[in-house]
Amino acid sequence: MIAAHLVQFDVAPLDPARNFARMAEFIRAEAAAGADLILFPELSNTGYVEPLVPGGPFVSAVPHYGEALCAACAEPGGKEIAALAALAAELNVTLVAGLGLRDARLAGVIHNASVLITPEGVAGHYVKTHQWQTEKLYFAPGDALPVFPALGTRLGMQICYDIRFPEVTRALAAQGADIVTSAWASFGADSAPVADEDLFVHRAYTRAVENGVFFLSCNRVGVQGDQRFFGRSCALAPDGRVLGRLDHDREDVLRVALDLAEVARYRSFTGIWADRRPDLYARTLGPGKD
Repeated sequence: MIAAHLVQFDVAPLDPARNFARMAEFIRAEAAAGADLILFPELSNTGYVEPLVPGGPFVSAVPHYGEALCAACAEPGGKEIAALAALAAELNVTLVAGLGLRDARLAGVIHNASVLITPEGVAGHYVKTHQWQTEKLYFAPGDALPVFPALGTRLGMQICYDIRFPEVTRALAAQGADIVTSAWASFGADSAPVADEDLFVHRAYTRAVENGVFFLSCNRVGVQGDQRFFGRSCALAPDGRVLGRLDHDREDVLRVALDLAEVARYRSFTGIWADRRPDLYARTLGPGKD
């Protein structure tokens, strides 16, 4: 069994020191509670980009927002990532953290990324390939869908808007991922009620049963400007069972257990991989068609 703990917390915009300190507190607490895998939301170090919605206001009191965002992003080989790696090694836990990262080679280029850290060190990172609205103003998109060995299996990562593209989860599962993590910073107007309380479960359920994977959906909480982050983190089994969910937008931790044997049981019972017809799909879609 793998104990997966999903941390939905309130991220302070453009305050990486505070955010990394809080992440460290959560890591120590959840490791003490028996976690093997600890997940954090999208852009946990920087907060979400501004304006949060097209045409909306900038809410952070900085003269040049893009410059401040770049400064708040972490260096891939910097002290903040190193500190997380040291904690993972000390506490024998695996971390998946949604982070703003500076490009390792190109000055001034930043990415919306998800970083995987095992007790052995930084295993790799994924750069968000599908960028939502104003994210396109700041981040360079990724061009790869990697999976990584972790926790005795293989793990793939995606971020928020990626979930609307089924090819992402399929590509990760096709490379052997049994666990797919989804880091979110999903929000809506603070003045409006949540339109669908089950939205995150619906989306995670679909990706889980299509591919026979554990799908772990970790969203942030808090208010930034006039927008409220939804929270409502959830975890789905390969057969679509809800292993756990948080039905609110307050700070909290969702703790679930993953039995990796469920992946093979579900896939063999349904035949969803053996019965695929990739030649037909390729013939119908063709390069660049959708």
